[in-house]
Amino acid sequence: MPVVQHHVLERLAVDVFTAAGIPGDEARVIGSHIVTANLLGHDSHGVWYISRYGGQALEGYVPWSEREVLRDTPLFRLSDGRGAHGIVALTRAALEAVDKARASGIGMAGVRNVTHMGRLGAYPALIAERGMIGMVWTNTGGLAVAPFGSADRRLRLAPVAYAAPRRNAPPFMLDMTFSVVAGGKIEQKIVRGESVPEGWLVDSDGQYVTDGERYHEQEASILPLGGLQFGHKGHGLGMMMEMIVGPLTLAGCTDGHGGGGGALVTAIDVAAFTDVDAYLDEVESFAAYVSSAEPLPGVERVYAPGELEEQTRKRRLQHGIDVPEPTWAEITEIADRLNVPMPSIAP
Repeated sequence: MPVVQHHVLERLAVDVFTAAGIPGDEARVIGSHIVTANLLGHDSHGVWYISRYGGQALEGYVPWSEREVLRDTPLFRLSDGRGAHGIVALTRAALEAVDKARASGIGMAGVRNVTHMGRLGAYPALIAERGMIGMVWTNTGGLAVAPFGSADRRLRLAPVAYAAPRRNAPPFMLDMTFSVVAGGKIEQKIVRGESVPEGWLVDSDGQYVTDGERYHEQEASILPLGGLQFGHKGHGLGMMMEMIVGPLTLAGCTDGHGGGGGALVTAIDVAAFTDVDAYLDEVESFAAYVSSAEPLPGVERVYAPGELEEQTRKRRLQHGIDVPEPTWAEITEIADRLNVPMPSIAP
């Protein structure tokens, strides 16, 4: 399995994307995004997308400049991406929300009709790095989740993410779905030739499924957050998110024939509500209090949201990123197709 430094992977990603026809500024946004996902331990949203995004761009690429603004108020801007790249769209939307929050205290941006949005946690963190609270809600992701009490696919993965600013440290950040696991985690199990853990997938007989290929063949569905016992929680949260995001972004609620694919980005300017230093002191104190809880046997420590990812980032910055052989082969294939030289990697 190749171990590659992050800057090498990012350069390779940008070279592939630009060779495939993606404008340079957008290629850099996408390349940085996916490599950062690997650095933080979210390989499901990382460099295995180099070949996929590159291949998609060869079939046609829509730059963000071609979007249509459907609604623009002091509080909210809604854009139809017309097929623009989701990572670029959400990055731009996060910055638009920040600009509106500076003027109004709260700023929101919505998008619809864009491609894969990548790792959702990147966008509220971008907002928090500017001293604001960030939130992103979606009704996107594959139609792969069963409602509580069924194995039929009726709910989307619907990832959401939140971030809170810190003083002199990366933001607190939570990135999750209302299913027991993200679809990309299952894909990574398949790529690595590993069984899917029990409790992730269920078949129509209500039995756990550990063969990832059955997921590909739609013979198994992802369970809602809470699983077979408490899945009513993930089921309810997923439905409520659809009811918020679908209508407000004009992406529509999922109905089996269409709908879905919307995202709402919110920025809250802390200074418009309270003293910034007092806020930072309070969240740090709260995080320290929770993390001081006595760990259970076998547990190293209690983490605040985002701290485990930061620990992984430091380790991978030093030691490099493991890239599965099948993923490296796919990257090599698209690079050769585009005449992009592959970096030399020591065995």
